[in-house]
Amino acid sequence: MESGKRLEILVAELIDRLPPMPVNIDYLLHEVGDDFLHKNELIEIVKHDPGLCVDLLHIANDLYGIANERIETVEKAVEEAGVFPLIQVVGILYSQNIIKREFSSIQHIDEYFKHSLDISLGCRVLSEVNGLKEYSREVLATAGLIHDIGRLIIILASNQTTAHLLGTPWNKMKTIVHEEREILGMDHCIVGEQICKKWSFSLYMQEGILRHHTPLIEDDFSYLGAMIFLAHFVTNSDFTGEMLSRVLPIELCERLDFDINDFETARNEYKSRLNIKYKNY
Repeated sequence: MESGKRLEILVAELIDRLPPMPVNIDYLLHEVGDDFLHKNELIEIVKHDPGLCVDLLHIANDLYGIANERIETVEKAVEEAGVFPLIQVVGILYSQNIIKREFSSIQHIDEYFKHSLDISLGCRVLSEVNGLKEYSREVLATAGLIHDIGRLIIILASNQTTAHLLGTPWNKMKTIVHEEREILGMDHCIVGEQICKKWSFSLYMQEGILRHHTPLIEDDFSYLGAMIFLAHFVTNSDFTGEMLSRVLPIELCERLDFDINDFETARNEYKSRLNIKYKNY
């Protein structure tokens, strides 16, 4: 119990020592997360920050640009992408840079990024199969990129920097957080939520990270958490729709309006894209 308390204190200290987002990024994330930011205000802020302007246009072109039609103004970027998803993606870009710098002592950090990209792609494919609008797809893909950030803090706090970061096996998706709490006194989902809060990611993003292993608690359902949860099954090479029907609660699939055929469609689409280089922000 005492060792668990020491670990909890060390985790809190490590989160506190994480660098904050740049001032402009932090402001944008905070304001857009609370629905206070008007698109004209966003445009003015970005225009006065050359570095942010370049990053935003780069992201907008990668996500929404089409052949022979570049997005060359902030106004056009906001028009194509919308304020909320665009700022969330910009926030992820900056958070990934912080992660690479602050967690470089973890030997297998590349495994973290690979797993994050896999789950991000799984979230994107699921959102497409579910017929979501483009901005919702982007938010889901963004959440996939940062869903396991809490693992890195726990690894550093427990001095396990040589540990592998291969994600969670599908058969432990529903039990891993309970095992972590028993052993460590906490779980990586709670830690991830705390980091997202520090970096001013939206309440929607915070909740999705917190609930990506526990999307359905009695009648309490987390849509974003459920999509990240299901993405782990989509990306598992040995998993099938028939296995899914035996493992997942029926209510979860019903809440997502997802059946076995939808899952197989998502699996096939995911596999078809694995050889395509996925954009790493």
